[in-house]
Amino acid sequence: MTSKIQSRQLYQLHIELEGSSPAIWRRLMVPSNITLDRLHPVIQVVMGWQNAHLHVFQTKDKCSFTDPEALEHGFDNWFDETGVLLSDVLHSRIKTLSYEYDFGDSWDHLITLEKTLPLIGNHEADVLCLAGDRACPPEDCGGIPGYEDLLDTLENPADPGYSETLNWLGVESFDPAIFDTESCNTRLQMLLQYSPLLIHDEIYEHFIEVKAELDQLLSSLHRQDQWQVQAIIDQFLMDSLEQEMASSGELPMSPDQLHQLLYSPFNAESVIEFHPDAARLDNAPILAIFKVLAEAAQHKGIKLTPRGNLPLKVTRLMVNAIPADLTYGKFVWDHNIRTEEDVYPVHFTRILATLAGFCRIQKGTLLLTAKGRKTLEKAQWGQCFHELMQTVFTRFNWAYIDHYPELQMIRSVSWMMLYLLEKDGLEIPSEVAADAVLTIFSMLTDEVPENARGYSSVEVTVIRAMSNRWLILLGLTGLISYTETQSTESYKDEYLIRISTLGREYLCWKTE
Repeated sequence: MTSKIQSRQLYQLHIELEGSSPAIWRRLMVPSNITLDRLHPVIQVVMGWQNAHLHVFQTKDKCSFTDPEALEHGFDNWFDETGVLLSDVLHSRIKTLSYEYDFGDSWDHLITLEKTLPLIGNHEADVLCLAGDRACPPEDCGGIPGYEDLLDTLENPADPGYSETLNWLGVESFDPAIFDTESCNTRLQMLLQYSPLLIHDEIYEHFIEVKAELDQLLSSLHRQDQWQVQAIIDQFLMDSLEQEMASSGELPMSPDQLHQLLYSPFNAESVIEFHPDAARLDNAPILAIFKVLAEAAQHKGIKLTPRGNLPLKVTRLMVNAIPADLTYGKFVWDHNIRTEEDVYPVHFTRILATLAGFCRIQKGTLLLTAKGRKTLEKAQWGQCFHELMQTVFTRFNWAYIDHYPELQMIRSVSWMMLYLLEKDGLEIPSEVAADAVLTIFSMLTDEVPENARGYSSVEVTVIRAMSNRWLILLGLTGLISYTETQSTESYKDEYLIRISTLGREYLCWKTE
């Protein structure tokens, strides 16, 4: 990917995070013919975001442009940003453009065209950050109100939440006033020259360590087209990150702690403490879906179909409760719903709620139990969540959700994945995380029966089973969040996973 873009004009843009006070802003130069899909990663880097959520550009007349992948998630009236030039939506007659990032936290940015500069002849146009002020808010901190609360906490070291907030941020200190233009431009040029993956902090930090090795690899290549080179760079970055994780495959805690975590996680007091009150209807998808089910069943119950499924009317009500950012598999279950089994968030929520004792089936009717009615009437969502999690990790057979071998141990070792994501502040492809867990628990491959060893290797089978079950089940619980990304292999989708805000608050690790 080249850092030079041919253009006849340069735009000087001012980008301000709306609602921020003092203002968080950046000033940058970009070619007027940059496309919106290429402007998006530039904004992410100069502002300081991590490309962990959806985004949209919106013109003054409410015309919206977004990533083509986002159009698959219900944005039918929006348009593909790919190929749309900045000069098409921002010019001498229209001086402003809106950019929203993360539809949950709603980080709204106002892009203003301050100046247009001509380019003469074949002069090349640099993408450059000229100035800026104040640090970017942390991802997933709750929008402007949440960020203000976070800053209030950090201003008072005596605040009970001070240490916990720093721990959540993964830093020893946080200065909201700092913005380094030089560092920003260095990273911006690396992103444009090498890979859009460098938006992510952990990948960029790793890239700095392996840049010389990557440059040597690129210099040894025979002539390749741009797309081949980009695929080689991206694959190198992900492979080397995976190797770094695998090299640290030693046990991250004592054998006794590990035994407690794997075999009695909800009684492992020296390893983990649970904070059920962290779970709410707005951050735990399984709770929002269960609430709809409970409301539908609270009076006379729900008459099930002859196959024992929820009627479509209730299924669709539960589908409407699924958060928009729970995107894994949505292209499958968001269309042509014929039964609850077509919608895994609905189907598994109903099964887990039954196993946890919140509802029961009697003579073909799903009824709330006394515990379920009490949960609904008293809004005891934190305790409800904790009991659902106990069911997920101790009673539910994860093999039920896919076609992979049973591999019962995956359920237990998933605690290690959650621990590593939290400990290292990672956002990585789910299969990379699965490979790291497999490095620690190599005996997982022994669980693959001979008759299930097909064309894929045993290791690949285990990795794919772990990845799939995490995305489906732990995404539904809300302990992890994820972002769909384009793999270097065009036929394959990947998902970057990270510990969610709920995951950080609900799981309090005690290991050093």
